[in-house]
Amino acid sequence: MKLFHTSPEAITEIHDNGRFGQFLFFSDEVYVMTAGDYTVHSIEIEEDDIIEAGQLFYHEDAEKLAGLVAQVMEMVGCDEDTAEELISQHQDVHSIECDVEPEDLADVSWDIQKITADAALLLGYRGVEVEDEQGAAYMIAVRADELVIE
Repeated sequence: MKLFHTSPEAITEIHDNGRFGQFLFFSDEVYVMTAGDYTVHSIEIEEDDIIEAGQLFYHEDAEKLAGLVAQVMEMVGCDEDTAEELISQHQDVHSIECDVEPEDLADVSWDIQKITADAALLLGYRGVEVEDEQGAAYMIAVRADELVIE
């Protein structure tokens, strides 16, 4: 499947030190989230290399995700079931009772998205399908040399 990512400039290097580390957000159609100039990148990936966020805890190796669940429990101040619901995108941190200050909810929500992508990697996938403001989005672990500028 062919997926697209847009950015203000061409991507020549992937760093692990940003909020989403080695993951970039992709869509099955080109969409632009910047007001200025942008570059469209594409990647070819097998559908079998992507898991839907909602399927993470139905995977036969779901027990491998226990550390990530514990991390979310501590971040949010929730129980195990709620942490799994947050990681699998069935719930959002904005809609639950939690120990996060209102001004920090967006940051925690993004951190949980990263954990969702990390969960996919732990289960042997390159990426995870999530929902964002544009609909279906794909968080894919990439290398700069596999991005094609359109």
